[in-house]
Amino acid sequence: MNTHLRKVLFFTLLFFVFKFKAQSNVAEIDSIQTYIFSKLVKEGDLNRVILQERKLIEASKKIDYKKGEIKGCLNIANALSAMKRNQESIKFLEIAEIKLKKVKDDELEAYLNYVYGVNYYSLELHERAIKSFNIALEFAKKIKNNKEREKKIYFIYDWKRSSFEFLGMMDSVYSTEHKCMKSPTPMLYINIAERHFKSHNIDSAEYYINKANELLFTKQIPLEGKANILRAFGRLNIEKHNYNKALDYLLSSLKITNKANLRSRDLKSYKLIAEAYKGLNELDKENEYLSKYSKLDDSLQGEEKTVVNEVVEKLITEQKENEKRSSLNFYYTIFAIIFMSSILIYTIYNKYKTRQNLLSQKELEAQELKKKLDNAYDEVVKLAINSDPSFMNQFKKLYPEFYNNLTSKYQNINSNDMKLCAFIKLNFSSSEIAEYDHISVRTVESKKYRLRKKLDLSRDINLYKWINEH
Repeated sequence: MNTHLRKVLFFTLLFFVFKFKAQSNVAEIDSIQTYIFSKLVKEGDLNRVILQERKLIEASKKIDYKKGEIKGCLNIANALSAMKRNQESIKFLEIAEIKLKKVKDDELEAYLNYVYGVNYYSLELHERAIKSFNIALEFAKKIKNNKEREKKIYFIYDWKRSSFEFLGMMDSVYSTEHKCMKSPTPMLYINIAERHFKSHNIDSAEYYINKANELLFTKQIPLEGKANILRAFGRLNIEKHNYNKALDYLLSSLKITNKANLRSRDLKSYKLIAEAYKGLNELDKENEYLSKYSKLDDSLQGEEKTVVNEVVEKLITEQKENEKRSSLNFYYTIFAIIFMSSILIYTIYNKYKTRQNLLSQKELEAQELKKKLDNAYDEVVKLAINSDPSFMNQFKKLYPEFYNNLTSKYQNINSNDMKLCAFIKLNFSSSEIAEYDHISVRTVESKKYRLRKKLDLSRDINLYKWINEH
């Protein structure tokens, strides 16, 4: 065998050795990013998820495995979102999105848009969240693996349903809920229980919490799911005035979420724990947890403001790029973006300014803090006067029966009608409504006229009196 032939055979053999090694590494990366990732998520060890995926991203880069890099970024983004670290989560999503432009993969596209949707949901940008979930669904339906396809679709529907509920789109909630029942999660049943709590149907709420608890024995539920169920049992026992039992559940839930750094779950537990201590007349402990709730809420709100600004800027940039492709609508769209962005930035600025003013005051004494949190009516009026975007959400919490009765009985009422009803319920005059809603008095009167028609009220019925009696 001559020297040239030996060299050819040597390099050919070397090529196949390296190729086999690369393929072996790819299989190992895929396995870790699927099975080990799922195991860590179920254990609530999200910090370890992040450390593991960073190593896998570097390993993928060494063998030029693009899907491994993208999946690593998405897994990190998913974990960060669960930890309410939305700003970092979105950064990893943007990295994955750029890399994904060079790779055609329906499963990764579905995952990308799903995690975007979860972040937007967390930031209360629910309309944007629904758009992302819809895109995720389009890609998820193309996934070839039947089991993986169905799993992704149910996950997306579950989150989409939550956004519908936040927006008060109950027909869509019930429709999506029906689809989710084919593969229910604990949070699905817990959210249904929450609706029954608001309607004071404690027996029904307990039924659905028990349904959620049953899933712990029939499915592999993440540790966060167990924490959510414990918190739900805590809420149930508060409603039943079993305050010591409620504390057992709530403190167990808090222990899990604290360890996993699930801050939004901690926030809910703090509020309920304070409520339980209130029922036991333990003022010091109640105020301790009210203070924890207030501090964490302020921290999350500050972070949320920063991320929302960045998201808005990104949306504006995307909109500009899209409109460049359509010269006919270009100038109109730019004007609309600037106008809407100005309103949004102004609203966020006012909200931030108000919060900063509150933070700059001396620390309130325990009784003052309690009074501030309990004075819900004054807070809602203040939100209305300041045109705060969270006004309607807080109004629904203050008058859940009024809101649910109107929306269920008069299904032709839209969100603008409900906002007008809220102003009237708070006894604002037409001129005040015009000022707070940034419209003319004449427009207010027109809206009242249309509202009367939808409510089927005759002229001799006083609209203010009618609304305040419902």
